[in-house]
Amino acid sequence: MANFLASGAGFLNTAWGLTLFILLDIVILLVVVALNYRWLFKRVLDILFSAVFMAVFLPFFLVFLLVDALYNKSQNAYKTLFISDYFAGKKGKVIRLTVFATERMERGEDGKLLPVRERITPWGKFMKACGMKYYPCLPAIFCGKLSFVGPAPMTLTDAAALSEEGEVRFSVRPGLISSLERFGGASLTWPDMFEEDAEYVSHISLARDAAIFMTKIAHRLRGDDTQRLGVCAETGYVEWLAQTGAITEEESRGYAEAGSEKLHAAARTESDRRDFERRDFGQFR
Repeated sequence: MANFLASGAGFLNTAWGLTLFILLDIVILLVVVALNYRWLFKRVLDILFSAVFMAVFLPFFLVFLLVDALYNKSQNAYKTLFISDYFAGKKGKVIRLTVFATERMERGEDGKLLPVRERITPWGKFMKACGMKYYPCLPAIFCGKLSFVGPAPMTLTDAAALSEEGEVRFSVRPGLISSLERFGGASLTWPDMFEEDAEYVSHISLARDAAIFMTKIAHRLRGDDTQRLGVCAETGYVEWLAQTGAITEEESRGYAEAGSEKLHAAARTESDRRDFERRDFGQFR
């Protein structure tokens, strides 16, 4: 027995032995994380990586903040450097997400905001391409309002119009990176999104989230700016239902009022309520 232990200790003192021992530990750790990912380690990794990213990219954030302020002063592009919108989070709870402003608030003759591609500024396009637009969302991930990967955030008005089947997306946290990154595209519709949301919720795994995350990174590196959310990125769910004739204008206003009432019930201050009433939703993407 003593000879066996001695030979084992000797093996670990070699480069190959130490390498194999480390690799075995990594494999065991990955197996443990994968088996408990949905119920524990997804949240643990969100906390860990959001903290790391906040610390590592803080100097870049400060530089971008300074340049953005100077750009905005010279171009008068945005009303404020940051925009905040309210969304339905896990279990339908109201969450507030903040990002860098990257689009001008320009409207067409019908009074509606022009498409994002027509309003985005050159500097805003760069901030969005490199991902710095979403740095202010990292605290929301750390605090548990958001996850790195999950269903795309949905406004309170659109959430009010969901059927019981569609609400399955609220059993998990919405994601900074949409779970549609691998399977979405320009032709994606709202029913397609709900179908994919249900599929994602039913099959959450470490491998799946890692694949979605790496796909997003690959798209960024290649400069691929294809809109993965299709019509969902430009048209709200309630607006889409009205356009397709699925609901009436009266029902559309009813869903908007339901979303407003939900925020009013959750708002901590009167300023939050006023902020909701004057906001233009859908700015997160």
